[in-house]
Parts: sequence; structure tokens; C-alpha cells
Amino acid sequence: MLSFIPAVTSHSTRSWRYISSSAKGEKKWPLIHPNRRRLQNLKSHLNLARDELLARPPPLALIKKHDGKVSEPTREQLRVVTLHASIPFVGFGIMDNGILILAGEAIDTTVGVTLGISTMCAAAIGNIISDICGVAFGTVIEDTVAKFSKRFKIPPMPKLTHEQRNLRSVRFSNQFGCALGLTIGCIIGMFPLLFFEDEKNVVESKPHDSEDRSK
Repeated sequence: MLSFIPAVTSHSTRSWRYISSSAKGEKKWPLIHPNRRRLQNLKSHLNLARDELLARPPPLALIKKHDGKVSEPTREQLRVVTLHASIPFVGFGIMDNGILILAGEAIDTTVGVTLGISTMCAAAIGNIISDICGVAFGTVIEDTVAKFSKRFKIPPMPKLTHEQRNLRSVRFSNQFGCALGLTIGCIIGMFPLLFFEDEKNVVESKPHDSEDRSK
């Protein structure tokens, strides 16, 4: 029994020394794992890989100058932005103006004659129909024109940063391209007028027909 007491006291003193040393912040066994260095290296490697995945990609162009202002895109980049913005609206303008003319003419010659609708009212109804078709098939037309434009050697869209896309010059180039493409598309979309009879020829032919019948 007496031999057991020193063993207990020696064990208690060792545990007390361990607690006191841990309270002081010293790292002693068994807190130190034999493969601690390898685990630390693995942890640092995983943290580095995670930071690389979560980090934003570096900008391809110099975003800001030393004075803190956003760098302006070049004229070539603005020209490419205008070109890419105008291509989809060419197809949209062709469809919009073509449907407007065809629908307005059909309404004017059928429902307009029956209900006494004026030509401008028929054109307004045709505009409603063309706008509905534009909303319904707008994305389809843009995708089709984009696929068709890949056959030509069009320069790729410049990789501008978010700050550069918000510049006034870039936004103006984008809007100007949309307006230019829509204008060209609407002019091409006037092709149905080539297949309609001229009203002057119809009006001039009616008096001659009446004179011939009277004779």
C-alpha cells in the first residue's frame, strides 16, 4: 500500500507539470503530433489552392492608372463593340419592318375595307403584330444571326473590364451599334414594297378603263 502512494503522487506531479506548462503556452508532448510538419504543409497547400480558386481572375488590361482613373479603350476596341452590337439588330430590323408592312397591307385590304379602318390604323395594328413577333422571336433571331456571322471573319469581342464597360464611350458605342444595325435592318425589311402595286398606277388606270367602257 505504501509503495502505491509514491506512484500516485509521482503521476499527479507529472500531470500538474503538464497542466502548468500548457497554461504557460508551451507546446509539449502529447500535443505535438509526430507528423505535425507534414500536416501543416498539407494545410497550407490546401489553403493556397482554395485561395487561388476563390480569387478573382486578374484583369487582362490595365484597369486603373496611377491617378486612379479607368483606362479608356482603344478606337479599335470601340469599333468592334459597335460591330458586335449592330449585327443582331440587323435581323431584328428586317423582321420588324417586314412583318409591319405585310400585316398592315393585309389588314388594310381585308378588315380595313370591311370595317372602314383607315390606312394609318391598319399600319398601327401591323406595328403591334410586328412588336409581338419581335418579343417572341427576338432571342431566336439574335442567336441565328450570331451563328451566321461566325462564318465571316469578325474580330472577337474585346475583353473589357466591368469598369471599362461602364464608361460613356463604351456605352455610346454599344447604343450607336444597336441604332445602326436597326436602321440597316429596317431599310432591308422594306423589300415587301417591291411586290406591291403602285397606287398611282392603279388610280391612273381606272379612268382609262371607264373611258374605254363608255366608248
